[in-house]
Amino acid sequence: MRGWKALVAKDWKLIFRNRLLLAILVIYPFLIMGVIGAAFYDVGRPVPIGLVNLDRAGPGEQAWSGAVVPSPRGLERRFRRRAVQVEEYGSGEEAEAALAADRVSALLATGDPGETELWMGADLSRDEIAATILDVQTETEVWREYSTAQEALASFAQGEVNVVFAIREGDYPYIGETIWLEDENYDAASLVLRFGQDVTEIEEYTSESEARDDLKRGRIDAVIVLPRAFVHQLKTLDEIARVQVIIDQSNLVKAEFAETSIRGFLSRVQEGVVENKTQAVVAGLYVLVTGGDFFGTEVVGLEQIRENLESLKQSLQDRPDLQEMVDVGIDLANTVISDIEDAAAYLRGTALPIDLEISSVAGRPLSAKDAVVPSLIALSILWTGVLSGAILMVIEDEEGMRIRLGLTEMGSFALVGSKLILATAVVFVQSAVMLLLAVAVFGVFASNAAAALLVIAAASFSCIGIGLVIAAFARQVAGAVILSVLVSFPLIFMTGAVFPLSQMPAFMQWIARAIPLTYAIEALSGVMLRGESLADVAWQLGVLIAFGVVLLTLGSLLVRRRTD
Repeated sequence: MRGWKALVAKDWKLIFRNRLLLAILVIYPFLIMGVIGAAFYDVGRPVPIGLVNLDRAGPGEQAWSGAVVPSPRGLERRFRRRAVQVEEYGSGEEAEAALAADRVSALLATGDPGETELWMGADLSRDEIAATILDVQTETEVWREYSTAQEALASFAQGEVNVVFAIREGDYPYIGETIWLEDENYDAASLVLRFGQDVTEIEEYTSESEARDDLKRGRIDAVIVLPRAFVHQLKTLDEIARVQVIIDQSNLVKAEFAETSIRGFLSRVQEGVVENKTQAVVAGLYVLVTGGDFFGTEVVGLEQIRENLESLKQSLQDRPDLQEMVDVGIDLANTVISDIEDAAAYLRGTALPIDLEISSVAGRPLSAKDAVVPSLIALSILWTGVLSGAILMVIEDEEGMRIRLGLTEMGSFALVGSKLILATAVVFVQSAVMLLLAVAVFGVFASNAAAALLVIAAASFSCIGIGLVIAAFARQVAGAVILSVLVSFPLIFMTGAVFPLSQMPAFMQWIARAIPLTYAIEALSGVMLRGESLADVAWQLGVLIAFGVVLLTLGSLLVRRRTD
C-alpha cells in the first residue's frame, strides 16, 4: 500500500512539473467548457428575419403575378372578350412602360417554352380585373406573386411560368385591408411585426430579390413573403392565406431555428384569426339552435321546434301511434342540436387560415447530406492543414535539417514557404477527392463545384498557416500533434460549423470573424448550396488568402527567432 501511495505522489508531482500536461488535464477542459458555453450562452436571442409585404398599395406601384396553366390561349381569348380595345406589344419592357404610363390598366402575357411570347394590354374595370385574376387562379397549377416587374419578366423568360398578369396595385382586389385582433387594428406588416417581436428581429424589404441577397450573405436567417390580399384571406371564412417562407438550408440548425420561430409567432396570429372566424360561424350555428338572424335570414330555432313537438306530443295522449311519430321528430331535433354543438367545437380546433410554403434559397430542397458536406470538408481542411503544417516543420527540426539549411542562402521565409506549398497541395488534393466522391458517389448537391475547388485551395492555404505558427512552440512531433489538437478542437464550436453564428453572442461573432475556418464554411456553403458565383464569395476568398499571407509571415518570423 505504501508503494501505491508513493507512485500516486510521484505522478501528481509529474503533472505539476510538466506545464503542457498540466494545461491538458486541468486547464483545457475548463477552456473548452467556456468556449462551448459562450457559443450557446445567448441561445434565446431573436432570429433575424426579412419581410417582403406585397399586401400594400403604394402610389404608382404595379402588381405582377405569374402562373402555370394548361391552356394559356383560353385565358387570352377571355381577356380579349372583356376588353373594349387590346394593345399588343413586342416585349415585356414595352408592355410595362404602357402600364406605367396608364395607357392600360391590365397586362397579360402568354407563352409556353419554345413558343412566341404574346404581350397585350387593355383598360379593364376593377370587376373585370377581379374576374381575370379568378380565371387564372382557378386554372393554375402554380401561382406566384412578384415584388417587381424585373422578377416577373425573368421568371417568364426562364419558363418558370407561362402566364404573367400585371395591374396597378391599387386595382388589386382586397389589397391593403386591415384586421382587428386583441383590441387593435393591424395591416399585414404591422400584424407580423407585432406578433413576431418577441422571437424575431424583422427587417422590411421592398423586393424579394433584395431579401434573397441578404439571406445568401447571412445577414438574415429567413425571408417571409406576404401575398397580396393576405389580410383579406385571413378574414374570409372559406380561404387560406398562403405565406411563402424562404430559408437557408445550407445550415440545418439555423434553418430549423428560423422555421420554428416563424411557425411559432404565426401560430399566435392564427389563433386570433381562428377565434374571429369561428365566432362568426359558431354564432350562426347556434342561431339554428336558438332561432334568430342566420346570415340575413330569420329562422325558427331547433329548440323552439323541439318544444313545439313536445307540446304536440302532450296533446296526442289518446293517439299513441301519432306520439311515436312525434318522438322520432324530437329525437331528430336533439341529434341535430348535439351535432351542431360538436361541429362548433370541431371548427374551433381545425380552422387553419395560414398555410406556410417553405422553400430553399438554393432553389431546390436540400437534404441533410447536402447541408453537412461543406462543413465536413472545411473541418477536414482545418484538421489536416494544421497537423500537416505543424508536423512538417517539427520533423525538420528533429532530423536537423533546419540547421543544415541555415548554412545555405535559404532564408526562414523560403523554409516555411516550402512547407506551406507542400502541405497546401496535400490538403487540397485530399479535400478535392472528398468533394468529388460526395458528388459522384453519394449524390450530394453542388451547384458550382469548380468554384468550390478554388475555395478549398484558399482555405487550405490559410489553415496550414496556423500549423506553421504552432510548430514554433513544439520541439517534437508528439508535442506538435497535441498542440494542433488543442487549438483545432475549440475552433470547431466557434466558426458556425456546429451552431449558427447569428444565434451566438456578439462578442463570439467577433471572435469567429478572426478565424479563417468561418470564411471557408461560408464560401463553401455559398458556392455549393446557395448557387453563388466566385464574385459572390470574393470577399471570403480575399480574407482566406490574407490570413494565409499573415500566418506565413508570422511563422517565418517565429522560425527566425527560434533559430537565432
